[in-house]
Amino acid sequence: MKQKNYKEFDKKLIEKYYQKKCSPEEKEIVEYWFADIKYNKKTSEAAKQEWEQISTEGDKKGLLTNILYKIHYNIHLNECLKIKKTIWLSKAKSAFTYTSAAVIVLLLVINIRLWQGGDRLPVKQPVFTEIHAPYGSRINFNLPDGSSGWLNSGSSLKFPIRFANNERKVILNGEGYFNVISNQKKSFVVSTKYYQVRAFGTSFNIQAYSDLDYFEEVTLENGKVQIEKLMQDGTFKKTLDLKPGQHAQMDYFSNSLKIIDNETDKYTAWKDGKLIFRNDPLERVISHLQRFYNVEIEVKDKQLFKYHFHATFEEETLFETLRLLKLSSAIDYKIYRRVKNEDGSYLKRKIILFSKN
Repeated sequence: MKQKNYKEFDKKLIEKYYQKKCSPEEKEIVEYWFADIKYNKKTSEAAKQEWEQISTEGDKKGLLTNILYKIHYNIHLNECLKIKKTIWLSKAKSAFTYTSAAVIVLLLVINIRLWQGGDRLPVKQPVFTEIHAPYGSRINFNLPDGSSGWLNSGSSLKFPIRFANNERKVILNGEGYFNVISNQKKSFVVSTKYYQVRAFGTSFNIQAYSDLDYFEEVTLENGKVQIEKLMQDGTFKKTLDLKPGQHAQMDYFSNSLKIIDNETDKYTAWKDGKLIFRNDPLERVISHLQRFYNVEIEVKDKQLFKYHFHATFEEETLFETLRLLKLSSAIDYKIYRRVKNEDGSYLKRKIILFSKN
């Protein structure tokens, strides 16, 4: 196609691409802007400047981050599919790294050894892709076997572009919801830092954020999953089988295990833009709010930790959620403006919680 200049950037066209309303020609134009690393940074900076003219609110700038991320994700997913179709390779680079100035996340990690010269031998090492959900966002994903799911804020998922051997294995850091396509001959395995969950065809949620120390959670909606613990010799030992409607909480080093028969929507509603609390302590509420809205929350009065909350928030803004918490409890709050760094980026918005009395 005819070479496009990044100065032709049109924010309305970017939004159309994100909403999947572009014509084939428009889609080609947008992907050209962001696919060429030479123009990538300039295009992203132009996008940020346009967006800042619309609003100076940090929350709306976060929307731009999600849009740009989705564009990069689509481009590099297409690249993965092209690589998947190429069985014989002669020459290639040993790694591909694409970085967006607006998102600053690694979207694709390909580290393969290729045979050089004219012998044209097949690739020996698997090709992996890694996707990230920026803080304050949720990302929908599709896997090579047809399985799908969601990544929660601040999470990453690494998987091969083609599942081989006897299992379909992915690596999760953070929180993810999985809809697994049934295949009784090839189990589906989600590996975390201390555990792995094995399934054949089911829907389940895993929470395994690195900042939660050694604590992980698994929630099963339907089907059956097997939870296996990482042992000191590097092998995995079966810990338990979960049944539909069960929620398991595991602490790796204390070796504690708690199974709760409960409504699973409390633990999986985040993928639908909901926050559900059922007699939850303030500490858990804060943990979810910080990730969901990408904010930093500090509690000034420690006696507030004695409160428990029962509430459902659906697609509420941060400000509306805080207002409702204030109306239903003895909590008051103060919101601080986001601080701008020298490089033009912003720190997380800070919120102080304190007692009304």
